[in-house]
Amino acid sequence: MRKIVLSMVVSLDGFVAGENGDCSWHVMDQEMHDYMDDFLDTVDTLLYGRVAYDMMLQYWPVAEFDDSNTEKTRSFAKKMNQKEKIVFSRTLEKESWNARVVKEDVALEMEYLKSKPGKDLVLFAGANIAQFFIEQNLIDEYRLIVNPILLGKGQRLFNNFQQKLNLVETKTFQCGNILLVYR
Repeated sequence: MRKIVLSMVVSLDGFVAGENGDCSWHVMDQEMHDYMDDFLDTVDTLLYGRVAYDMMLQYWPVAEFDDSNTEKTRSFAKKMNQKEKIVFSRTLEKESWNARVVKEDVALEMEYLKSKPGKDLVLFAGANIAQFFIEQNLIDEYRLIVNPILLGKGQRLFNNFQQKLNLVETKTFQCGNILLVYR
């Protein structure tokens, strides 16, 4: 059975974004890009909330063809563009970028998607949808990339949740990031 994987960058104090949604503190070097590229090969469906989807939609569809991007970025963009996307939104009307909108019955949709053959499903971006998935106990694996920064305020990933998890993998990156994988 496929897994639902939450893969997000977090600060050491648990924020996924600073004030006003600032993510400029994310540390991405070549080793991190290589990790993300390899990880993307393990999934075939990307899960987004409306806000995160809109942000990704502004960048990735054209990044594949932007000559100012590196070959690796264009290759990664091509992979992103080819993946199936599920967007959870009650307001999104127009589907594009290989996306399908789910407006209700999220848990039922996830049960259906997990039962289909294929690779894992990943929730990459969007603290609100991530919190909803956590509340509904839909996450099978947490892949948190902890960046070496304390933000103090912003948008937290975890609010009022309590769940026992088992650490199954760690990886330290030269840039100071640490990957923590829990199930």
